[in-house]
Amino acid sequence: MPAWTDLGDGVLVRQSRAYQMNSTVVVHEGRALVFDPGVLPSELADIAAVVERHVPRFENVTLVFTHPHWDHVLGKPWFPLASTVAHVGFADEVERDAAKIDADAKAYVEGAGEPWPRPFEAFEPALKLRGTVGLRIGERELIAYDMPGHSPSQQSFYLPEIGLFVAGDTLSDIEIPWLDGPPWVYRRSLQALHWVFEQEQVKFLVPGHGAVARGRTDAYKRLLRDIDYLLLLEGEVGKAFTKGWSLADTQAELAKMGFVGKDAAYSMNDVHRDNVTHTYEGLLEQADLK
Repeated sequence: MPAWTDLGDGVLVRQSRAYQMNSTVVVHEGRALVFDPGVLPSELADIAAVVERHVPRFENVTLVFTHPHWDHVLGKPWFPLASTVAHVGFADEVERDAAKIDADAKAYVEGAGEPWPRPFEAFEPALKLRGTVGLRIGERELIAYDMPGHSPSQQSFYLPEIGLFVAGDTLSDIEIPWLDGPPWVYRRSLQALHWVFEQEQVKFLVPGHGAVARGRTDAYKRLLRDIDYLLLLEGEVGKAFTKGWSLADTQAELAKMGFVGKDAAYSMNDVHRDNVTHTYEGLLEQADLK
């Protein structure tokens, strides 16, 4: 599979060797939007070179970060003078986790046979977003959607003029919903997107990891599939919790569930097990509050 995919309308997607992570470049009228540039230094240099061929002046480049996990936040040093956009909570999470981001990135990059060129430095985005908000960057309109559930400060972005939906770490064909807390938080984020795929002309959905979904129908199927997974997870953990099962027994029983990435080379087995834990602990917290 080639590293770059040209989706037309100035949209280029580069897939990393690291977890099939996608970086999206949108070029238009002498400006570029770059979503989540990553991951390996050689790949970041490649993205920067492609962007520079289209937009020689990096002050006409805007980096958009969907969320502050290590594989999504490494690209800023390759784009000097570029402006930055992220959620209002992004900077706090990056500052809190800077040492871990640096350690995780260094370990992965060196494990992939590349030198780690510089320590990661926390940064604050120039433009901070909250909620559902529309903005124009150059001649392109973006609509940002808060998408907590995988990260408190995760956002997805829709570019209505070209039908492009940049999903962050949601709606993947190779990953299940990857929870950072109770599943109902993530589920509500997904449910809020129903109208996007019902009413908007979504041509392409670019997930944080995996293949691009082409067309509104394929994108919508991913949304429904992930909501179904979360509903089943909530229901099955809820049954076990009501019966008084331990967390270990619940994990063992729910290992029988079917889900995207089960027993795959890029396995979601451990993620699913952690999702069971988050769901069980969420029910415990609710019980304690009663």
